[in-house]
Amino acid sequence: MQLTNIFSNLALNFQLELLHTVLLIPSIVFLRWLWLRFYFYRHPNLELEFKRRAIVMSRNFSLLVGVIALAAVWATQLQHFALSMVALAAATVLATKELIMCLLGSMMRMITNQYSIGDYVEISNIRGRVVDINMFNTLVIQTGTNNQLGDLSGKTVSFPNSLLLSVPLSRDNVIGKYVVHTFEIPVPIRLDSDAIVPRLEWVLRDYCARYVLDIAQYFEEVKMQKMFVTPAADPTISRMPRDNSMYCLVVRFASPLSKRLMIQQAILDEFIRIQYLLMTNDE
Repeated sequence: MQLTNIFSNLALNFQLELLHTVLLIPSIVFLRWLWLRFYFYRHPNLELEFKRRAIVMSRNFSLLVGVIALAAVWATQLQHFALSMVALAAATVLATKELIMCLLGSMMRMITNQYSIGDYVEISNIRGRVVDINMFNTLVIQTGTNNQLGDLSGKTVSFPNSLLLSVPLSRDNVIGKYVVHTFEIPVPIRLDSDAIVPRLEWVLRDYCARYVLDIAQYFEEVKMQKMFVTPAADPTISRMPRDNSMYCLVVRFASPLSKRLMIQQAILDEFIRIQYLLMTNDE
């Protein structure tokens, strides 16, 4: 009789947990849909990238809440199962090590805010713009064959979030909507840098003049609010020796993220014109 009561209670508990699960999942999906509708209604002119970011964030948050809620609902059953299947649980942990590391990497990304949708990142020889993030991997649109140019190639590649636990990640726009961009120009040693640098500096300052004051003010605000060491906003061109046949011009400037490639290309175009004139005169 007592054994019958025990089995009857277990069956009743199982039915209640199953009912809670059936009600819980549609509720989370409905609440996510309702929040997105309300958010987009309150912000009708939101840009596509921010809409995409809101969709991804709400999806990941709903998934996290769902996992925690289901774990709470089925806690008793999971406890009984874990006690009776210790060996199997240990084997499962070993078999799902990579999956667990992906989840830990995802949690670390959310806690530290390492990157988000729209950021340019580089990790383990993968460089591109982040377009999707989930609990297990991150999807980026790769840059072209020349990483220095930064043009998007249209090809996508994903990397597991477990890489965040073991591999350094670089992010271009860590300061926010502005970026400090640096690139190098190799120059033959026989070309006089005094004939090149002043003209490049003139072009660089002309392009950056419209942004430099706003960027300097923004950097100062970030420095005061977040106690974050910010770089200088003024554009510079430095000269660095490389070897007996070449030296480098290191171009550094601050600009809006969307304008950095345009400014870089303007500098490169001007350098090619100057190089052609100097090499023609030498002949």
